[in-house]
Amino acid sequence: MKKKHTAILIALALTMSMVGCKAKTEEIVEEPEETARAIEVVTLSNDSITSEYTYSGKVAPNEQANVMSIVGGKVAQANYDIGDTISKGAVMFRMDTTDVENQINVLRASLSAVEASITSAKTNLELVNGATMQSQIDAAKNALDSTKLNLDNVTTNYENNKVLFEAGILSQTEMDQIQLAYDNAQLSYSQAEQNYDLVANQMPAENQRKAEDAYNSAVAQKASIEAQIKSAQKTIGDATVTAPISGVVTAKNIVSGTVLSQASPAYVITDMSKVKIDVAVTQQVINTLSVGQKVDVILSAISQEPFQATITTINPVANTQGTYDVQVELNNADGVLKVGMLGEVSFTKESAENTIVLPRSCVIEKDNEVYVYIEESGRAKKVLVTTGIDTGENIQITSGLEEGMNVVTKGQTYLSDGDAVQIAENNVQSDIENTVADDETNSEQIKKENPIDSDSEKEE
Repeated sequence: MKKKHTAILIALALTMSMVGCKAKTEEIVEEPEETARAIEVVTLSNDSITSEYTYSGKVAPNEQANVMSIVGGKVAQANYDIGDTISKGAVMFRMDTTDVENQINVLRASLSAVEASITSAKTNLELVNGATMQSQIDAAKNALDSTKLNLDNVTTNYENNKVLFEAGILSQTEMDQIQLAYDNAQLSYSQAEQNYDLVANQMPAENQRKAEDAYNSAVAQKASIEAQIKSAQKTIGDATVTAPISGVVTAKNIVSGTVLSQASPAYVITDMSKVKIDVAVTQQVINTLSVGQKVDVILSAISQEPFQATITTINPVANTQGTYDVQVELNNADGVLKVGMLGEVSFTKESAENTIVLPRSCVIEKDNEVYVYIEESGRAKKVLVTTGIDTGENIQITSGLEEGMNVVTKGQTYLSDGDAVQIAENNVQSDIENTVADDETNSEQIKKENPIDSDSEKEE
C-alpha cells in the first residue's frame, strides 16, 4: 500500500513537472508584437518618359576662314591680334604697293604716247585716198591715154606701110623700122596700163590696209597698256585685305614691315556665334532623324542642364566605319561654348506621354515575375506589373498600377506581401537598416534566452 502511494506521488510530481515545462515553453514561444517596417513611397500620377541614344562629339566652329593675301611682298600694316573680335569687311592688313604704283605711272606715260600714235594713224587712214592719191591716179591716166593715142597712130601707120611693103613699094629695112616703132608703142601702152592699174587700184587698197594696220596696232597697244594699268590697280586693291566673315581672330602669321609668308594664312578667323558638333550614329538611329529636328546636348564642362541644338546635316551614305555622319548646330551668342569641348548629343529613341513612370529601382524582377510593392492601409502589397520604355534610370509601367497608388520607392527589397509598413518622411534608409538590424538582434536574443526551444524542436 505504501509503494502504491509512493508511485502515485511520483506520477503526480512528474505530471506537475510536465505541466510546468509546458507552461514555460508556451510562454517562451509567444510571438512578439509585430514591428512596422519603415518605407518611402511615391503617389502615382501620369508623367512622360523618353528613351534616348547618346553620342559624343567635340564642339567645332560653325565657320572658319583662312585669310590669305594674293599680293606678295612686304606687309605695310597689320591691324589685329589673336583674340580680337572682328566684323565682316573690316581691314585686317595692307601690303606695300610702292612698286606697283610706280609701274602704273610708267604705264600711264606709255599710254599717252600710244594715244598720240593712234591720232596720227587715224589721220593717215583718212588721207590715204585723198588729193595726193588722186593726183597720182590722174597722172597715170594721162600717161595711159597718151600711150594709147600714140599706139593708135603707130598702128595706123603700120597697117598702111604693111600694104606698101607687100606691094613691093617699101624695102625690108624700111618695114623693119616701122615694125619696131609699132612694137615699142604696144610695149609703152602695156606699161602705162599696168602703171595705171597699180596707181588706181592696187595702191589705194594697199595704202588703206597699211593705214588700217597701223591704226589697229596703235589701238591694240593702247588696250594692252590699259589692261596692265587695270591689273596693277587691282593689285593695289587686293593689297588691302578685309575680313571675309565676322568672328574672333584665332591665328596670326603676319608682322608689319616683314615679307609675308605664303606657306600659311596671314590670319584665321573663327565664327563662334554658332557652333557645331559632328557625331556618327548607327543604322538603328539614322532613319529616326531629320534635318531641323531639335535635340539635347549636354556639355558637362559648363552645365548638366542640356543645351538645345538643331540637326543641320545628315549624310545618307555610311562612312568607312559603317556609321552615318550627323551634324548639329548650337547657338553660342553668349560665347560660353568653346572649340574642343566634349558634348553628348541625345537623339530620341521612343517616348510616351500621360503614362505611369517609376524609378527603375522600384521594380523587382525575381522568379520570372516583375512586380512592385504598394502601401495599402499600412500593409505592403505585391503587385505584378508590365513594363515599357526603360531608360536605365526610369521605367514605364504599362499595366498593373493606377494613379493615386502609393508605390514603395525605398525599403522594397526587405518586404514581403502583407508586411506591416510605416511611411517615413526622413532618413528612410537609416530606418530600414535599423529595422533589419533589430530583426536580426531580436532573433539572436530569443535563441540565447530560450535554448530549450531549440532542444524541444529537435526532440519533436
